[in-house]
Amino acid sequence: MKKHLISKPVGKDRMIYDAEADAVHILNPTAQLVLELHEKGLDEAAIAGELRARFTLGPGQDALEDVRACLGDLRARGILHG
Repeated sequence: MKKHLISKPVGKDRMIYDAEADAVHILNPTAQLVLELHEKGLDEAAIAGELRARFTLGPGQDALEDVRACLGDLRARGILHG
């Protein structure tokens, strides 16, 4: 997560305030977990494995695809570098 962001829990979710963009982002618990694991240095495949271990995935749901989409969204919002 970029250093200029302020992060606070809001119920089960997490609010992230970007002071530079004057924008607020709300992450659900799954997005929070993806962000946390990414910040710990896990790669996409390892994060997907953690999601499979912690959650029941629906038929046809691809954890790796979901992780890639989530990380892409976090980057697009300016929460993650790159």
